[in-house]
Amino acid sequence: MTIAEFDASIANSQEGDTFELIDGVPLLAGDPTETHEQIASNIGARLKLGTDKRGCRTYQGGMAVQASASPAGCNKFRPDVVVRCGPLSDNTYMTDPVVIVEVVSPSTIDLDRGHKLQFYEKLPTVRHIVLAYADRKRVEHYRRTEGGWEGEVRSTSESTLVLDAVEFRVDLARIYFGVHL
Repeated sequence: MTIAEFDASIANSQEGDTFELIDGVPLLAGDPTETHEQIASNIGARLKLGTDKRGCRTYQGGMAVQASASPAGCNKFRPDVVVRCGPLSDNTYMTDPVVIVEVVSPSTIDLDRGHKLQFYEKLPTVRHIVLAYADRKRVEHYRRTEGGWEGEVRSTSESTLVLDAVEFRVDLARIYFGVHL
């Protein structure tokens, strides 16, 4: 299925259903847990406050990401949190995110750390990809450098996640605030 076919088919879906297109196959996303939403909100709210003043916008859960504006593509994802800089558009998707955040659960880990991570790394504007785990205090941060992608893992409350492309810092205690693991 292409993005154009996918968009047409989900236009007729039930309100509240969220789908992603993965290699041409539509996938209905399950309902997120409260823990998942708490982590996404903890990151998204702070990112929004930090990036708005830089002319960037932060979206939580609703904005799709695809590789290009072409309706012939076969991948369209909805990250948990995404940051885009530049002029505002009226599109229902973006092709130029700077920061991508996925909250990872045991049921989504293979997709999030596999196909989605590889897709996001190929987008030329992406500078940071963050995978925040919902079942333990663990954040994987992938950062684009001149030599390619570098990854690091943070797992203590005192650890700090730094997204230098948008001049943002947050410690894991804030990311996992209100979450009981």
